[in-house]
Order: sequence, then structure tokens, then C-alpha cells
Amino acid sequence: MREKAEYKSAVRSRKMIRQAFVELMQEKDVEKITVTDIVTRADINRGTFYAHYKDTHGVLEQIENEIIEKMLDFLKEFNYNNFFKAPLPLLLKVARYLDENFEYYHILISAKGSEQFIEKLKNIYMEYMVNDKSIPISVRNTPEFIILTNFFAGGIVNLYRTWFLGEIDQSLDEISIVLSEYIISSTAALLEKQ
Repeated sequence: MREKAEYKSAVRSRKMIRQAFVELMQEKDVEKITVTDIVTRADINRGTFYAHYKDTHGVLEQIENEIIEKMLDFLKEFNYNNFFKAPLPLLLKVARYLDENFEYYHILISAKGSEQFIEKLKNIYMEYMVNDKSIPISVRNTPEFIILTNFFAGGIVNLYRTWFLGEIDQSLDEISIVLSEYIISSTAALLEKQ
């Protein structure tokens, strides 16, 4: 029973540390956040921090890794099949997840220094699209397809970012529907050329 209580305590401590870090991201550049800032905000001692993280970069890395794992779980669910022929289910699933966790992701996306993380997300989408098994390998190897996947991956991530920054009034569901239609028509045009 004691082990379970320790486990809950560790999970709670890590959550408090991550939440403090995300809150601090609103106030200062990621590189300027210190361990002292985090422990003060989280109301924990330094020993608790160092029991879970080596430094502030470790906190950011864990936050990014958790988000990336969640995105990968969504992508694996669709098994690299039919994204270009039916992108809406995946786009809606991601949109609903982001909408449910709006405050958290809004802070992360709008924070100074978030560009590297956004690039990682773009690369994940890119890899997923390049491996879409519903597209013949002869098409996937063309320069046109590589350009299209880069365009879509960057566009999807940038649309989410722009939405979080409040620069788009539509809902994520509306954005997903428009994006889905565009992906389907662009892909159909590319497949017709082959």
C-alpha cells in the first residue's frame, strides 16, 4: 500500500512541476526559467524537483514527449492508411483532443521558444503522411508527393498554432472539414496525373 501512495505522490509532484513550468512559460522565455522559479511556483522543495528531473530542459522535454506520444497514438490508431483519401476522422480526433485541453496547449504553442516543438510536430505529421499505405509507392516517391506532404504537414500544424493564438475564428471542427476537403481534392489531382 505504501508503494501505491509513493507512486501517487510522484505522479502528483511531476504534474505540479509541469504545470508550474507551463505557467512560467507565459511569463518568460523558456531558457530563462530556473529550477528556483519552478519550485517556488509549484510550492515544492528542490529535492522533490531533482527526484524527478535533472534540470528545466528535462521538464520541457517530458512535456513535449507526452504530447508527441499522444499524437503518435492517434496516428497509430489510423495505421498509416487512407489519410489522403479520408483525413477527416483523424483531423477531428486531434481537434477534439486539442480543444479539450485548450488552456494547456494555448500556453505551450504561444510561448517563446515553441518553434522547435512545432517543428517536431510537423515532422511527425510528415512521416505519417509519407507512409500512408493507401497511396501507391510509385506516387509516394515522386517530388510532387513530397512537396504535397510537406505543405500539408506544415499547414496542419500552423493552422492549429494560428487557432490557438486566436487568429482564426472558426472552430477546430470547421477547420478540419475544410482542410479535409482540400487534402482529398489535392491528392486526387496528384493521383490522376500518375
